[in-house]
Amino acid sequence: MRAFEISLNGKRFCLAGVGKDGVLSTTITHVPFRKRRETRLYVGGIVLPQDEHVFWKESILHLGDELRLRVVEKEAVDPPRDRVPRDPAAEVKSQKQHVRKMAKKFGWKIQTSRKSK
Repeated sequence: MRAFEISLNGKRFCLAGVGKDGVLSTTITHVPFRKRRETRLYVGGIVLPQDEHVFWKESILHLGDELRLRVVEKEAVDPPRDRVPRDPAAEVKSQKQHVRKMAKKFGWKIQTSRKSK
């Protein structure tokens, strides 16, 4: 499988892969505002068809840190630290909350209709 072999400051960080179907991602974020002011590395993804969010590792990065990512083909990878199944009901609830928040922000009125059976 296609995998990310990641090292931080010359030390193995993780070997991550999602198999034949899914999304594998590594992100580096830098938040230079407010009190947070941090740079962070995150390795995760989505495994399909199980529809699970998977997470390997994350770390706060510091000035001078050296990160290396190699794209490799491997038979096996490190097991994810966490697996979270997708929750469609929670996603719908979250989407509705977002719509209500945006409607309030823009002064819109939401009109709902009842579907007949």
